This record gives sequence, structure tokens and C-alpha cells, in this order.
Amino acid sequence: MTKDKALTGAAGEYYVAFQLSARGYAVGLTARGTKSADLLVTNLETGKSATIQVKTMSKAFVQPKNDEPYWKWRVRAPQVPVSKTFLYAFVDLKDNISESPDVFIVLSSQLTKLVYEWKDNKGKVRDSWLNIIEKEAQKYRNRWDVIKNVLT
Repeated sequence: MTKDKALTGAAGEYYVAFQLSARGYAVGLTARGTKSADLLVTNLETGKSATIQVKTMSKAFVQPKNDEPYWKWRVRAPQVPVSKTFLYAFVDLKDNISESPDVFIVLSSQLTKLVYEWKDNKGKVRDSWLNIIEKEAQKYRNRWDVIKNVLT
């Protein structure tokens, strides 16, 4: 069966919403197609809120033959808002419904150092990908505490 990209994206958004709700936060999904914001999260005890952009791949992990393994997601780097309360959740569904997805939590201020831009021969950016190499994964993988720190 062919996978619908919209359903893959929705699966990631709902998974992150589930994780945050289970941790006691109020979570709202934005209207489909809202630019740069998929989830609005609030700590009801502190009143603090954050906005989360979720990017999901059915299989984000890449194992090259002669290079270090990494995870990748397509991003639109030039449109990145930078704020203490704006975060990204990069979800790897692992192409396996039996396994829990990995979620890489990245502050918007950290995003640009992880993004690689592909340019044409005139120097125009044609594509942007966020890459997290395996030896750096522990800084971001399932780091729900990063969101907790923003909301406390």
C-alpha cells in the first residue's frame, strides 16, 4: 500500500500530541495547513505556552555504506522563526508500526546548525534538509525535558 504524506505527517503530529498530553500538558492541534505551527502546548500550572512544528518521515534513518549513519527530514530553513518558545519535533516512524517512533526535539535557535542546503549552480537554495548524525542523536532524541524547560 502506498503511504499518503499527509497521513504520515498527521501520525507524527498526533504522536507528539499524545506524548505531551500524557506528560500533563494541554495540547491543541492547529488547523491543517497552518504555516510553521502544528501544535500549541500549554503548561496549565505556569500558564506558559510553546509552539511546535512537527516534521515526520516514515523512515528518517539513513545508513550509508561509507559514512556515519544519520536521520534526515526536509525543512524550509529560510522560513524558520526563532523564538525561545518555538520548537521542532522531528519524528521518525521507523517504517514499523510495532516500534515506538523516535522524536528529536530541537529548539528553533539550534535549527540552522543542523540544516544542510542544496544549491544550484547559481547559488540558489533548491532544497534544505535537517540532518542529525548518530553520535549527536542523544542531544535531541526523545528529549521531552527540553519542552518541559520551556514551559516551566
